Amino acid sequence: MWRPARRRHGLAVLAILTVMTGGCFDSGDPDDTDPPPVAYPFPDTVEQLMTNFRDAYDSMNITEYRNALHEDFRFIFAEGSDIAPPSGCFTREEDLLSTTRMFNGEQGMSDTGEIKPGVRDIDFRLLEQLSPTWEVVPESDDDFPGASRAIFAVELVFNLNDDGNSTITIDSQQYFYVQSEPEEIAGGGSRLRYYLIGHQDLASK
Repeated sequence: MWRPARRRHGLAVLAILTVMTGGCFDSGDPDDTDPPPVAYPFPDTVEQLMTNFRDAYDSMNITEYRNALHEDFRFIFAEGSDIAPPSGCFTREEDLLSTTRMFNGEQGMSDTGEIKPGVRDIDFRLLEQLSPTWEVVPESDDDFPGASRAIFAVELVFNLNDDGNSTITIDSQQYFYVQSEPEEIAGGGSRLRYYLIGHQDLASK
């Protein structure tokens, strides 16, 4: 049996480890008989945004996960990662593609071609802000100038869809970058909406 393991990887990295990189997948669109999904609270604060992000991952809700990501979102792999793409990051589209497949429970494949079970469900156990405040990223930053960032402790357990009790546990520290933008309100006026514009996995110690 595959014993539970603790791994210091980011969420996009887990999608690479557990999900095949090619092939077709279910769009995840609800069936006509399904009740309409309940929308998450509007992310008018950074705290609500992070709650929505956590809840979307915990419930494997790709629609609300997509809603949390800014159109310019990027996931940055840890320095020295042996599975990072040549660019060192995922675009929003690449992240959503791999996360959609994972949320749909598709099987994974190891580097040697061994088929791995897909994810059955996710237990998001910890999303704790370690930075005392959200700090503004300097305009000279190459990745997310002007955004706000904070370090979080992250712990998730991914229960795999197999005959045993196999799991993958993420236990790591990660940077989250947020940005707010005005959004027009029907009838006039606007309100601020917070988005995740970046997510960075920190290297293992």
